Amino acid sequence: MAGLAARLTSLVIGLVLLAVLPAAAESAYNSGQRRVALVIGVGAYSQVAPLPNPPNDARAVASSLRELGFDVTELIDPSHAQMRLAEPDFVDRLIDADVALLFYAGHSIQIDGSSYLVPTDAGLTRLADVPGQMFELSRIVNRMDRLAKTKIIILDACRDNPFLNALIEDSKASGNGVQVSQGLATMDRLVDGKDLQPTELDTYGTVVAYAAAPGKVALDGDGINSPYTTALLRHIGEPGLEIGRLFRQVAADVIEATKGSQKPEYLVKLTGEFHFLNPQPGECDFLAAEPLNNLSIKGVDFDAINTAKAIPACRKALEADPENPRLAHNLARALDAAHQYEASIPFYQQAAEKGYIHAVNNLGVMYINGQGVKQDFAKGNDLLKQARSLGHLQARVNMQGTDFSVLFKAAEFAEVQKKLIADGYLKGKADGNFGTGSKAALQDYQRANKLAEKGISLETLDHMDLVTIIPAFSLR
Repeated sequence: MAGLAARLTSLVIGLVLLAVLPAAAESAYNSGQRRVALVIGVGAYSQVAPLPNPPNDARAVASSLRELGFDVTELIDPSHAQMRLAEPDFVDRLIDADVALLFYAGHSIQIDGSSYLVPTDAGLTRLADVPGQMFELSRIVNRMDRLAKTKIIILDACRDNPFLNALIEDSKASGNGVQVSQGLATMDRLVDGKDLQPTELDTYGTVVAYAAAPGKVALDGDGINSPYTTALLRHIGEPGLEIGRLFRQVAADVIEATKGSQKPEYLVKLTGEFHFLNPQPGECDFLAAEPLNNLSIKGVDFDAINTAKAIPACRKALEADPENPRLAHNLARALDAAHQYEASIPFYQQAAEKGYIHAVNNLGVMYINGQGVKQDFAKGNDLLKQARSLGHLQARVNMQGTDFSVLFKAAEFAEVQKKLIADGYLKGKADGNFGTGSKAALQDYQRANKLAEKGISLETLDHMDLVTIIPAFSLR
């Protein structure tokens, strides 16, 4: 048993939810952060009825963003040529930007799954006119994606489109099968779904927010601003409001204001938190925050948490702000560090359900280790994959860095051999004797599938669809 205990000790080192990132790493969200924005509002259409609010929306959003430290390019009622001219200047400012934001208010249209922004001088009657009169959204989004770390795209652009019927008729007449729709294309056309792979301690990824569901119509509103922009302006400057919570609150406000007729949607795919205005750290944060955080504080290594102070401080903080996922996660960390595993789980779950990436990783570890929950390798693996897909560095380490073969016997090795034989990497029988030939075949399999060559890791078992063969183990 001593040998097994030693192996399990080695295993938990690889999986334990310590933030192995250096504690000295300060947050990316500090005063040196470069923030750039392109804000466009189009309402003075020359060929169709004007929209009164988009210019107001753009001016108000631009003003708020400047107050929040953004270098803003503001375009009010631009022509197609003016949109094109503004693009290279914005692209130049994107280079090495920490945060890049695009806000657009005005008409939009969807053609064959691509979204187009409509400048003031558009007078569309034929699909052939589109390239010379419309601005394809992906042009600027692709440049943002290549050049900036965090990308935020906010589109109050789903208003009823006056060009829709003419373009649909032209498509039918030409018989080319081009699909023309109102509103915007689905968000997955802007976010490709690939795993984020940060190369430093920083935040990467994309946020996309639509004023209405893809293909649906947003209201221009009866006030100075649209219902969506009104809600956005109400919340964008709230200190400490994480961007996912911000857009959730914006959506709730719009649904209430429009009595359910307009339902905004948003997608947050970031490697960490983002706040337009940073939160002020409290006692709970100083006692239990992750070393890599958005508070510009040092944070606390897992083993260094003073649980006697952190637990009551974080309970008090969470009682005052019960929907805050960061505080829920801090409390979970403190309880976990105190070996109160079962008590920590509900708070990890609360934070993970709100998309708090550290909690998603840590909850996955708890399921793998069977700490506070029934051991469930499949569920733990799914959570770690979710965190890794969002760019969580420790989740990547957890997936790649632990060799589960230390727990294997002949039956488990035989299952791995069967997979290697089936895929043509190993010849012979699956006899459970995982010798030199089997190890070489495993490395060939990992190289071919671009997996880390670190033994029979969770990443490799997941790729083989063999996660469930891991034998149960206990850390007690």
